[in-house]
Amino acid sequence: MTTHTTIITERHDGIARIQFQGPEQRNALSCSTMNAAVEELESINRDPSISVVLLTGQGPAFCAGFDLQPVVEDPARLNDFIEGLSLLLRSIRRNRAVVISAVQGAAIAGGCAIVSACDLVVASPDARLGYPVHPLGLSPVVSSPTLMQMVGDGAARAMLMSGKLIDGTTAHRLGLVTHVTGDPEASAEDLARRISGHGPLALAATKRWLNELDESLEDRRFTGPVEGSEPLASDDDSMGLLRSRWGRKG
Repeated sequence: MTTHTTIITERHDGIARIQFQGPEQRNALSCSTMNAAVEELESINRDPSISVVLLTGQGPAFCAGFDLQPVVEDPARLNDFIEGLSLLLRSIRRNRAVVISAVQGAAIAGGCAIVSACDLVVASPDARLGYPVHPLGLSPVVSSPTLMQMVGDGAARAMLMSGKLIDGTTAHRLGLVTHVTGDPEASAEDLARRISGHGPLALAATKRWLNELDESLEDRRFTGPVEGSEPLASDDDSMGLLRSRWGRKG
């Protein structure tokens, strides 16, 4: 029986703590995982008592991207995954609360996309981030709106086209990671507690205006990449690569 990554949420003292729980599969994302995360974030967005969201992953990895077995079995499901991730990125970026992620180990493909949508990112020096998905016949372009905002056009293009993994220190130099520490979860918790003591209306107003300035509120920035990815699900070559290589993916 397939075990999907679940999410567990706790709310107290102005902080909502969301953890991806699926360490056996390195917290890989199913459609149900992403839908549940979106629902939780939308609920948090309506909760005036919460000013900070802390995202973590259970076990040695933050998130290893999509659990693509359903796509191997039914290629049309790829569009569900891509749309689900796009909605999750929007829910993070547009949330009224400040969203902080604590990244240990792998934050790959969809996991790196989640990181790119957060306001603050605390990572270990040896964390591994990037988009090595072209060999699987997939495109990481769904992450482009938020990644480009974090690292700039040139660095985003290099990350998305090369598929090269970078460590936490390099990600910090590029601007994808805001804090580097040996214990990212503890440091992110300290940061969340400090920020939660700030004025919640001031935090929300700041984030809202930043989103206005960088066009995070423009739906087309997010829906365009989703539409651009749709042909992959019906492309025999792309899906052939996925079928042949998914079982060997390690």
